[in-house]
Amino acid sequence: MGVMNIGKKINSAISDPVARNEARHYNLRTRLAFLPDQYIGESWFFRLLTFVYYYFFIYFHGFEIKGIEKIDPDRGCLFIARHSTHNGEIVGTVVCVYHMTGRVMRSLIHRYLTPFFPILRLMGSVPGEPKSALSLLKSGFWVAVVPGGAEEGMVGHENAYKVCWPKKRKGFAYIATQAQVPIVPLFLSNVDEMRWNPTLWLWNRLGLGRLFAYIIDLNIPFISHFIILLASTAWFLVTFIQIPIPAKITLHIGDPVQFDASQDPIDDVVEQAKQDLQALIDRHQPYGKSYTNAVRERFECLIQYWRKRIM
Repeated sequence: MGVMNIGKKINSAISDPVARNEARHYNLRTRLAFLPDQYIGESWFFRLLTFVYYYFFIYFHGFEIKGIEKIDPDRGCLFIARHSTHNGEIVGTVVCVYHMTGRVMRSLIHRYLTPFFPILRLMGSVPGEPKSALSLLKSGFWVAVVPGGAEEGMVGHENAYKVCWPKKRKGFAYIATQAQVPIVPLFLSNVDEMRWNPTLWLWNRLGLGRLFAYIIDLNIPFISHFIILLASTAWFLVTFIQIPIPAKITLHIGDPVQFDASQDPIDDVVEQAKQDLQALIDRHQPYGKSYTNAVRERFECLIQYWRKRIM
């Protein structure tokens, strides 16, 4: 009876008929992602995330968004981004975007992580599966995915701002073309400088990131998959060891990827999306990974703020 009551409460809260129709195909946990943005944003869990992340991102990192005018607020959109080396920006970015735009990005997270962090569903996250992602886009929600996954985050600090997608990662292009929504690249400048991890620093100094990238490229049956699974699990656990750095971070929203869903092959759409994302990164992170520049930008931002206050 308790489950039935929860199901009825969720169904009644999904006011949009299109979203309600799409949500009925999924279990209660996935159906949470179809709740209205405001409903999720005002939930106890999202308020807790606001307390933990929002003010820290705003006052410590000077978080801001540029290019939001490029997005139609009344239409579904698939955002793509590069994976950071530390994972420390994802939840905070989702929280800040909501408070600045009123929209909650539905994050597609790794299917292996969902059973260990089921509470993330309360912020609209779902496992990275094509069916549910397609339904969310058809329902008009903003959906965000990192096509490179953990493999991209582990290839070493020297590749921190290089798009490194495994060749098999094409699902995002399929669902965007089927849902007929734009693919929009996102980039958070100075994202890798905002956290320092001693273990990952040592990983990079020993060249293990380059070794991992080499093993991935070999694509040895069974062995490569086992190594990737083992390494990504260890890497994910290690990412919780973080030292915040006062780096200035800005979420840059790029132009929608130009493609013809009725004619362009999926491989061409993927390649164009990859090029557009890399171009966005190169434009706003021309000096690559640099803690000095990232911290300097933050202090320059503070100086400008206080000058305006005084004058």
